[in-house]
Amino acid sequence: MTMRIMVVEDDALIALDIVSLLEDLGHEVVAEAADACTAWEMAEEDRPDLALVDIRLAKNTDGGKLAQKLYAKLGVRSLFVSGSITEDFRRAMAAIDPIGFLGKPVTRRTLGDALAAVH
Repeated sequence: MTMRIMVVEDDALIALDIVSLLEDLGHEVVAEAADACTAWEMAEEDRPDLALVDIRLAKNTDGGKLAQKLYAKLGVRSLFVSGSITEDFRRAMAAIDPIGFLGKPVTRRTLGDALAAVH
């Protein structure tokens, strides 16, 4: 199933890699943002099926808060991709039914497996 995905990642090289992996897996990347404010504006306009979200974003913005807003206002679920995922963060995000949590670096296999679980 092809999904329309938004990538929210503040490291340009990692974002480029994730976009490439998503496209290789047959998905459409509809928006890319480095900070939560830009991501929210793009999500409102582009209405992605899901968002890949880093926890710490540019402009000192919070990926967890962004994911909560995406879910509450647009019904968009998130797949968190970060090098700093803690158990406290997992518990805090449980209420928004995240697709999952991936550590960095992301591989084609880990990303593909996580997206295959989306229903």
